[in-house]
Amino acid sequence: MADDNEEFSQFVSRVAKSEGWSVTTCANGAILAAAVASEDGPALMIVDINMPEVDGIEAIEELKSINRRLRIRFITGGSFSTALAAHMIAEARGIESGRFITKPVGIDKLKAILREEAQHLFE
Repeated sequence: MADDNEEFSQFVSRVAKSEGWSVTTCANGAILAAAVASEDGPALMIVDINMPEVDGIEAIEELKSINRRLRIRFITGGSFSTALAAHMIAEARGIESGRFITKPVGIDKLKAILREEAQHLFE
């Protein structure tokens, strides 16, 4: 999970852990890329598009060279066009990308997304 809003990151982390996920929270895309590179196995990344230092779109460039199965879900409280662009850039760089998530997101919706992503990653 990469989002500069600590309260939101903690919310996503709690929900994901309740669904059986192991969670690492990151404040920006650079920290995310380092965390993803230091582990192995499949990974789902829920990434805010707008973050300081390295945003979600910039993080794609750092993530594309990591040799493990990655899926990304961008999350935004902003423009749909930016989220669509981020999705297309990730796919073009070889990172599987699910539909973007809009803020705010409720617990039930987030749980459904996590279950859907588990099916993609662990099938």
